[in-house]
Parts: sequence; C-alpha cells; structure tokens
Amino acid sequence: MPGTGKQGAKLYTAALGSFDMPAGPGQGNGSGGAKGIKGNVASADFGNGIATGGKGDGRSNGKGVATGGFGAEQVVHQGPKIAQADTGAPTTPVEITFKPNPVYTDDARSLKLEGEVLLEVSFSATGTLHVNRVVKGLGHGLDEAAMAAANKIRFKPALRSGQPADSTAIVHVVFQMAY
Repeated sequence: MPGTGKQGAKLYTAALGSFDMPAGPGQGNGSGGAKGIKGNVASADFGNGIATGGKGDGRSNGKGVATGGFGAEQVVHQGPKIAQADTGAPTTPVEITFKPNPVYTDDARSLKLEGEVLLEVSFSATGTLHVNRVVKGLGHGLDEAAMAAANKIRFKPALRSGQPADSTAIVHVVFQMAY
C-alpha cells in the first residue's frame, strides 16, 4: 500500500480476518488459520438466544446443537401445608372501658411538673394487662404513678377474625395540674 509523507516509508495492513488471528486461509469458525476445525459458529454474541447446528465435523454425533434449560418444569404440590401465623393487626382494637386518673406525687407537685408518661402495655385476650416498659418518662415518681394507674385499666380485648386476641399498645398517661 503506498504511503504518504516520508519517501520510502511503508504502510502495513492486516490481512483479511481478525488482527489477532493467523493470516491465511481459515475455516471461518473462529479457531484460526488453515488448521482450524471445519464448521461454523452459530452465535458469537447474545443474539436471539437460538443456536443452530452447523455442518459439523462429526463431533456432535450428527445431533446438532441441543437447547439448554432446566429440564421439565413442573410445580409439585406435595408435603404438609404449613399454616402461617397471623401476625397482622387486630381487626378490632382494644376498647378501654375504664381509665383511672393518675396520682400526683408530692415531689412532682412541688416542681409543678406536667407532661405525659408513655407506657408500652400488653392487653391479653383473657382480659389481663401487663405494663411492659416505660417508653417516655417524667421521673419524680410520676412513671411509677402512671404504671399504677395503668394496672387499674379495664378493657375489652382486641378481636381478630371475631376472636379475642392479644395486642400491644402505647398508653398515654397525662399529668396536668388543676389551676
């Protein structure tokens, strides 16, 4: 190929084929050169995902290219049925029928302390109540006074699918001084 620029310079170009394959005749199947395996490559990229058999060299036993996969795909319905625990919210919440007023402590009264104590309370399906913990307290004996008042709450249990169910809720006990 004639070059331009410097007198006597040569320009080299690759022979037909790929730059990293040997030059000369080839079989066109990507195996390179005159010693390549006869046949053709169905697809060298993702294409349409369908491979077809070439002329072959006898290595495929005349069967061509088989499709791959996961075999027979059947949904098998066997084994025990496991009931899932119903952990959803009650369809009817707890109904508090009586909520006593909390008792102010002398310490809180002298400090004119007001606010609310938040209690996490478990309401059982059998009608018993348990204060699990103080979520937000005020101190000065008001947390204990709030728990004592909460333990006197009367309620109707939550219902889930029409049946009494255990439930947990946050109870707000408000401390406010009368003026």
